[in-house]
Amino acid sequence: MTTRHIRDPASYSVSQKKETLRALHRQARHLDKKWSLSCKPDEYFLLNMIPILGDSMSTILAVQYLRQIHSSFALPPEVENKFVRNVIIHAGGSIVPLVGWLFRRVFGVNMRNYKVLEKYVMSVDPDSESIEADSVTGLIN
Repeated sequence: MTTRHIRDPASYSVSQKKETLRALHRQARHLDKKWSLSCKPDEYFLLNMIPILGDSMSTILAVQYLRQIHSSFALPPEVENKFVRNVIIHAGGSIVPLVGWLFRRVFGVNMRNYKVLEKYVMSVDPDSESIEADSVTGLIN
């Protein structure tokens, strides 16, 4: 049984934050890749054209992306709730056959979640105490 090393964003240096966010951004962009006429369709585009399979696959990929974010950063429940809300909106909006395909292309759940993550992680001050330390100190006093 392996243990995951989830760290509070305050314990990351700015360069570590940027490096981790860069990798997550690359993956989000790939998962939400917009199809244009200048390139051939990729496997995600073809899967998304199949009504129920496409909806399921795009939602599963969004949940896997959330798991990767969760394994990289320890986040407060408010931020994680925003992630889950975006995935639920994505899953609900993509159910309708043709409109759902367009909705998935416009909504871009993974990039939305990445932007929420980036905003939170970059706003955390590396010099501040971690969330756990604050809650423990509050319980002792």
